[in-house]
Amino acid sequence: MLMVLDHVRAFIGPAGANPTDLTTTTGAFFSVRWVTHLCAPVFVFLMGVSAALRSRSRPADTRRFLLSRGIWLIFLEVTWVSFCWGWDWTATYLGVLWALGGSMVLLSMTVSAAPQRAAAVGIVLVVGLDWLQVRPHEGFWQLWFQPGAMTILGHRVGGAYALLPWFGVCLLGFGLSDVVVNATRRQMARVGLLMLAVFLCLRASPYTDPNPWSLQPSLSMTVADFLDPSKYPPSTAFLLMTLGVGALLLGGPAKSTSRLSEAIQVFGRVPMFVYLVHLPIAHATGEIYSRLQYGTPRVPADVAVSVPLILVAWGWVVLLLFPVCLVWDRLKRERRDLGWLRYL
Repeated sequence: MLMVLDHVRAFIGPAGANPTDLTTTTGAFFSVRWVTHLCAPVFVFLMGVSAALRSRSRPADTRRFLLSRGIWLIFLEVTWVSFCWGWDWTATYLGVLWALGGSMVLLSMTVSAAPQRAAAVGIVLVVGLDWLQVRPHEGFWQLWFQPGAMTILGHRVGGAYALLPWFGVCLLGFGLSDVVVNATRRQMARVGLLMLAVFLCLRASPYTDPNPWSLQPSLSMTVADFLDPSKYPPSTAFLLMTLGVGALLLGGPAKSTSRLSEAIQVFGRVPMFVYLVHLPIAHATGEIYSRLQYGTPRVPADVAVSVPLILVAWGWVVLLLFPVCLVWDRLKRERRDLGWLRYL
């Protein structure tokens, strides 16, 4: 649902509006973006956890499963997902499915590693790449270390999700799967608070992150700058902040048995379906609104940002998705004989 909020904001907001540009943003607009930072790190970390659990229960075919599923995610990224971002086949965007799929492919080669070793390598990748700041020239290898782009037979390919740092997050999930599964609520809360405390200490120095913070004209913007470490690629501070909050959620609301929790789990049981369906709905919602209101495919850049409008559009898309996801979830449960359903 947070992922949907992030993408609805991108489509319903004015063209080019940047919630992390402290010279133009507001506290509310920044908050709408900040809360969605939780998505990618927790997605990739929990994918690593899930891969470890599957490896233990079905070790014979886990390597093949990760390889085939990873290639499938990358294929979806460079086709359907890229098209839905701009209704355009002339460019390819490598987003979070590229990070997830690529990490699955790499994990398929290391799935037999001991958990402690996987976690150690994950820490080395996350911290080491953050410290080294490897910056290859534009091309294929740049996409492994930094946001970048390249041209293949005249076709533009680029994205912000550098593969190796996100693979490090995946390895952390793989190596710490037992901790995540067996921890009590209190233990998860302690881990989350510890990570956030380390984040605060690390971030206190403006020179420990590729995106340093500084004092701003107002306290709210100073706080916003402090809470905006580098995501592209993910820095150590960014991952401590987001995975720390993620640990608090996993130890608290994620273990709830309330009706609201049960309703939200409908989305969680069909995550790939949600991802593939919500993008065209969010894009179409933004375009229909803009054409009716302004006669243009995107809200003009000179229009003021309306956070209430973003939240209303988000609620609308979530309400549209819920019954469809409910049906799809029921279909996947009842028709386990249809193998292709596992890929959607």
